[in-house]
Amino acid sequence: MAPTRAIPKSGLTLGVIGCGNMAGAILSGVLDSCARSQAAGQEPKISRFIVTVNSTGSAERVQTRFARYSDRIQVTAGENVRAMREADVVLLGFKPYMIDLVLRAEGVREALAGKLVISVLAGSPVEKLHATICHAGPPAADEQPFYIKRAMMNLAAEYRESMTVLESTPSMPQEYERITEWLFSQLGKTAPVAPELYDVAGVMAGASGALLSVAFDGMLDGAVSQGMRRADATKILTQSLVSLATLLQNEHPAILREKFSSPRGTTIAGLLSLEEDRARYAYSKATIASSERSKEIGNAN
Repeated sequence: MAPTRAIPKSGLTLGVIGCGNMAGAILSGVLDSCARSQAAGQEPKISRFIVTVNSTGSAERVQTRFARYSDRIQVTAGENVRAMREADVVLLGFKPYMIDLVLRAEGVREALAGKLVISVLAGSPVEKLHATICHAGPPAADEQPFYIKRAMMNLAAEYRESMTVLESTPSMPQEYERITEWLFSQLGKTAPVAPELYDVAGVMAGASGALLSVAFDGMLDGAVSQGMRRADATKILTQSLVSLATLLQNEHPAILREKFSSPRGTTIAGLLSLEEDRARYAYSKATIASSERSKEIGNAN
């Protein structure tokens, strides 16, 4: 299926509606990537950024954060519809509870006609977003459709080390798929997932860092109780997690645990302690709870 409007191969305008933690991380990573492309003598894929936030104070904070990119970024308080109208690609980065306020506004549907809309809103299915934008009724025969792509990444996007899951969208024009893949590949790695698995995949990508930080913090507390300085323990454990991530790309965690464990050793003693306290079950339960909460938010009216 071909795009319903011509999309230039470079020099795109990205409209960012809302600039919270996730949208800010995306903006930081993509701005950096485009700046490096320009420095290398290449025309950046995205040359202009329009960011909208709720208040003047928020606009000033965003302007300060991205001051070195002031030649390509425009930040405004409000003016969501104008940003959508002027953008080639629109990123929805506001809080999920604001969906009705933002997407039911007069002119939104017309501003998005024929465009790629990328949503990083948790618990907000494509069907819900589409219905909200088209609340006034079914499209006219000559109305250009808009295309919604859901994505969930983590805050490491700012450092180009994120994992982003992209919900499969069979009806999406290939050019829009390529733009989405390019955008998130600037922030790290990507993985396509089926719509029915998006909620749990979103937890794996977006919430797992917060869940695992509990284990990280607990290990630090244990090290401090045994006499280590927290800063020293943090340095050691951080690199150990980087090492573990490398190992897990090639081996099953159960095999790694077996390799780490020696008879009567320190590792097996720690593993048995975790089993006694049902740590594995606690993390399974937390993953399920986060996934179910995402579904609940999506099903809420």
